[in-house]
Amino acid sequence: MKVTASIDLLLRRVEDELRYSEVIREGLGQCLRLLARFTQGPKRLAILTRALSLCDRESAWKPIMKDIHQMAEKANTGTWKAALLERSRLPGIVKQQPALTRTIILKAPGAAGEKGVILAYFEYNLARLVLGLNESELKWITDRFEIILAASWTPTDYSLLGFAASILPDGLWIQPATHGERTRLAAFHPKVRCLPGLACDWINPTFYQPKQWDERSIDILMIANWGAFKRHWEFFQALTQMPAKLRVVLVGQKEGTNTLETIQRLAKQIGVPQTLDIRESLSIEEVTHLQCDAKISMVNSRREGGCVAMVESLFAGCAIAMREGASIGSAAHINERTGSFLRPGYMAEDLMKLLKKGQQLNSAKWAAENVSCFTTLLGIEKSIQANALLKSGVFTQGLIQPHWRPYPAFSYPNQATQLWPIYDDLHQRFPKVFPANLISSSSA
Repeated sequence: MKVTASIDLLLRRVEDELRYSEVIREGLGQCLRLLARFTQGPKRLAILTRALSLCDRESAWKPIMKDIHQMAEKANTGTWKAALLERSRLPGIVKQQPALTRTIILKAPGAAGEKGVILAYFEYNLARLVLGLNESELKWITDRFEIILAASWTPTDYSLLGFAASILPDGLWIQPATHGERTRLAAFHPKVRCLPGLACDWINPTFYQPKQWDERSIDILMIANWGAFKRHWEFFQALTQMPAKLRVVLVGQKEGTNTLETIQRLAKQIGVPQTLDIRESLSIEEVTHLQCDAKISMVNSRREGGCVAMVESLFAGCAIAMREGASIGSAAHINERTGSFLRPGYMAEDLMKLLKKGQQLNSAKWAAENVSCFTTLLGIEKSIQANALLKSGVFTQGLIQPHWRPYPAFSYPNQATQLWPIYDDLHQRFPKVFPANLISSSSA
């Protein structure tokens, strides 16, 4: 490797450690908590919620949470809204595109006050709902529907949750991106209620026909956009210590200024000996085919959301691999039946070991037993039902089964026809937020 490439890798590693260091993140959180003491009103609340998001350990976030609770006692909906507008990127997204996407109705409202259910994937869609409708309109919605947020990232946006909890009379439900955030979410606000399962656990196994291990032609598959946070550089460095004959396939798409050419240049700069098969912007069907043909499916991020690609890979029968210590939801699914973690500094060694033992794993069966869209819905329905029976004593209809591919869709389209009038009614009442084609265009 050339000297310039070695220096570049060293700088990447230093930047990486600074960015993801728990000590530094917590230190910044505590500095923001101190700064908040010298501010007032919405700005203080915005700073505190940002500080809260930086601290993963309970001992670090508890004092910040206490400050938020003390301020929340006097904060009204206007204060929370101003805090959201102060620091969050979400209002800009809503302004650019106010109409909901990736949002699906799981249940129609019934008689005697029985509520329907709306599942909004990702924070920007919850923001579209609570910023796009006024209080009376939101009251109309929450009188008739339970609202569920499937979080896209860890940490989620706590200023958004604070505003949503303050303006939605009955609050909201959340499926967190990682299990590690559950305790913090549960402590944040009594009107923010956690659901079982993870936001990534909506995959339908019927789309996957896994090949036998010895029939798979891809040794390592990495499905990750070209963004810097996906950390291709460390994977490429590991590949320099692995056999050149390995078949390695990368699937991604443009992220920010990073393109396919960015990844090609990086691989060449580091000196990857394998002939990489790099593909961009594939259809979900093409991705599924690759997953069913891969022995190992891996990601190398240190922090993101649930990472649906890893859950899909389980159903495809891959051995999955992630960096040890990664804050990723689907990391919870790595066990002796599904894959292994990759130790920093020993990634090449650990990947080769996984290639040797992968045939002994049974990831597809484990996934079908534990994290399918069917299992996820059962858990959510039990929570919604228990809450409904406690509050109103009415729960006569279950939820309609959805899955994610690669956006929310109904698993049994014939069941969805009963919801068409509900979609149409919401569009007629709130056309700016509920588009006319929401039932068919959630992939936007």
